[in-house]
Amino acid sequence: MTGRWIEREPMYLSFDVYSCAYCGKNVPRYVWLEDIDGDDVPFCAPEVADIHLRTRRRDDATARRADSDLGLTEQLRMVRQNCQALRQD
Repeated sequence: MTGRWIEREPMYLSFDVYSCAYCGKNVPRYVWLEDIDGDDVPFCAPEVADIHLRTRRRDDATARRADSDLGLTEQLRMVRQNCQALRQD
């Protein structure tokens, strides 16, 4: 992974909105930016970015592969487990 954490300004000072490219949740403060094909793609956690990178097709960066080493249920379980936007703390 070639990503990095960035800290966003508080919402009342900033109008940019980051949503996780994998799970779609709004990322409130700390954003993981992963370099994918020369673009900085926002994720809620590095683990979620890793899931995205392991399950995408080479020709379509947003599609899950049926022959992936992770099944869809396992992918969703890992996203729920690692997604910072879903945490209640």
